[in-house]
Order: sequence, then C-alpha cells, then structure tokens
Amino acid sequence: MCRIHPLFVSGWMGKVRKVNVFIELEECSSVHVTLLLDYSKERATGGPEGVAFDTVEGLKKNHARLMDDNIHIHIMSSTGQTARSRIESGDDFSQITFEFFKKMVPSAMLADLNYYSRMRKRRKEIDLVHSHPISGAVAGCSLGLPTVLTLHGMVWKERAFVTDLYARLAFEANIRRFQYVSEKLIKLIAISPYVIEEVDTFLMDNAIQREVIENPVADVFFSVNKDEGDGLLLYPAGINRRKNQMGLIKALKILKDKGAAFHCVMPGPIGEPDYLVEIRNEIARCGLEKHVTIPGEIPFSELLRLYVQAGVMVMTTLQETAPMVISEAMATGTPVVAPHISGIPYMVSHGETGFLVDPRKPEDIAGCLAVALDDARLRREMGNASRRVADSRWRNDIIVRRLLDMYRDTEAQLRPINTSR
Repeated sequence: MCRIHPLFVSGWMGKVRKVNVFIELEECSSVHVTLLLDYSKERATGGPEGVAFDTVEGLKKNHARLMDDNIHIHIMSSTGQTARSRIESGDDFSQITFEFFKKMVPSAMLADLNYYSRMRKRRKEIDLVHSHPISGAVAGCSLGLPTVLTLHGMVWKERAFVTDLYARLAFEANIRRFQYVSEKLIKLIAISPYVIEEVDTFLMDNAIQREVIENPVADVFFSVNKDEGDGLLLYPAGINRRKNQMGLIKALKILKDKGAAFHCVMPGPIGEPDYLVEIRNEIARCGLEKHVTIPGEIPFSELLRLYVQAGVMVMTTLQETAPMVISEAMATGTPVVAPHISGIPYMVSHGETGFLVDPRKPEDIAGCLAVALDDARLRREMGNASRRVADSRWRNDIIVRRLLDMYRDTEAQLRPINTSR
C-alpha cells in the first residue's frame, strides 16, 4: 500500500520547495471482529438496545477507519427477529455485516447455547469476539475464541432487588456465567470506573485486563433544541422496585405541600405490575393524581420530545451502573437530579450539571428539585454545562474510535495465537 507524503527540502540558494514522496507502507493485517449486540434497525427507548443502535451508528460514521485499518465487523443479534434467520450486508458499509436470528426460549437460560451454535459454524473466520451480553462471552470463551466483554450491569448487586422467581434464576445464571468468563476473557470493558471498583471487590484477586470505554449516545440527542414545558419533570425507567419510583412520589408530595408547580412523567415498561399498583395507590393517597403521569412504554420519538420539554430529568434508583438516561438527558441539555450512588457521580457533577441526592431521603430529593424548578437561569447554565460534558465524552464516533483502537491493540497482542489457529 503506497501513500503520498509531502516533504519540504532546502534547495539551491536556500530556497525551500515541496516534493511528493511515495512511501511504501506495510498492509494492515485484517482483523475480523464478531460483535454481539441487542441490535435492531429502529432506535429503542434505551437500555442495551439503545447502546447497540448508538454503537452501530458510530461504526458507520467510522467506516473509512474500518477500511483503512482493515477491520471487518460481523454483528450478531437476536433482537426483534421473528422470521427465518438471515445475514445481510451493511448496504454502503462494506466492512459491516449483520446476522439476525431468533431467540431460544427461555432466552435467559439458552442464550449462550444460541450464540455458541452460530459462532461455531464460522469460528475460523473470527479473530476476536466482543460481546455485550454475558451469555455471548460464555459462548466465545467456550469455543476457545479470544473474547472481550462489555459489562453493563452489576448482576450480583441487582439480584437483591428481584422478587420474581424466574428473574432471580436468570440473575443467578448470569452471575455464574460471569464467574466462568472472568477466568478466560482477554479483556473486560467497563462502562464506568465504578464497574472496575465493583469487579475488583467481587472477583478479588482476578487479574483480568480492564479498560474503561463508556456507552455512546446517538446524534439525535445532541441535535435537539430545548423547549421547556412549565415545571415538567421526567423520570424514564422501567417500573420496578430497583428504580424506586416510590421514593420520588414521596418527594413530590413534599413539593406539592410547599406549593411548587410541576408535572412529573414516568415513562417505561411495566416490569413489576404489583409495584405499579402500590405506586398508584400512593399517588392517590398523596393527592398527586394531577401531578403525575405513568404512560407505560412509549415510542422513542415521544421520549425524545419529553427530553426536549423537561426542565429536569430526575431519577431515584437504588442501584445502577452508568444509566443511559443520564447521558441522554445531558446530551439534550437537561440538568439531572440523581442519586449519589454507583457510577452516577462519575457522570453528574453536583452543583454544575445537576444535583446528587440520597435516594432514600425524599426531603433531600424534594429540596434539590425545588431549587432547580425555581431558577430558570440555573437550569439553563446546568443544561449548557451538561451538553458540553456529553459532547466531549459520549458522542458515538468518539466511543467507537476508542473501540477500534482497542480492537487493533488486542489483535496485535493476539496475532501469534490467531496465526496458529
């Protein structure tokens, strides 16, 4: 492969002139990465599917880099596929291919077998497996393939908030899976420094390599212009006890008693119907029927509209890793009131981009919400600061460039292994 490089030389009588020099460069060895994601072509409202969509968006924007570095990405996803399995190209993106296939039911128990059976057929084509689901990492490690895992949730911490028997079994299975792969992974990708802290505590002396690469955020969040509704508060999250919507309801009761003008919208899938009944009963008991709306799961376009109109994005969760709703809110220029727990302090700067609160103290939550609701200038300053932080840290092309650096560095370390396979 030849590239032209300008060279400035000193000629006769000291005059400087430019000549073009052809420099022969060694062709980059190809690297074939199988990327396991919950990807679908429509942007979901959040969670792993949102991360997947935003990552693929970033890969497409970096397609020239994929070509220059001779990196081929094969994306495997069982999300949203109901018909026969299929493989397709990335249209104008020749370095990216997609393989969609149906889930095996129950997916919580059989997902690793599903990934295993499909990767086994093409294992000779795979130089590196990068999995987002733990089950995909199990499959990669079981096949003896160099495997990297992006760990999204602290399953051993989140298990404490689950009451449903099947969900508890699913969490137990993922804990066992993580313990298995932790001895075999080439590298663990942490979406927050908090992940490294928790993994170090959970695994003790495990020497697995770790690297922090945060979640990407879609361009659409950065492109909106704020248009606040009067006193609109937004808490987008699944309805379950870990998300602690009940704590927010109690804080809103304090706000109402102080005469604050607000309306809070809590969109998200209903994960625990019995908990929703408790929340609605508490709303009625507190006289908040006109102040709170729980619409259930909503389309992405509607969620984006709520981000645009929200004066504050508030969350009262009891356990998180690096919540997408925080990075999304900050990208839209929305200040955040969120708990001082887990990975959230690595995202929100108290008094600058929002407020950090104790999620178990409704009076603490209510006090910070009151300050934000009462001061439009403060909200605007915090929102602008939030967008600057998001722009410098979470744009999908920034995150994907770091991923591609990681792929190349890892492949270089593994080259003797891959050559011998």
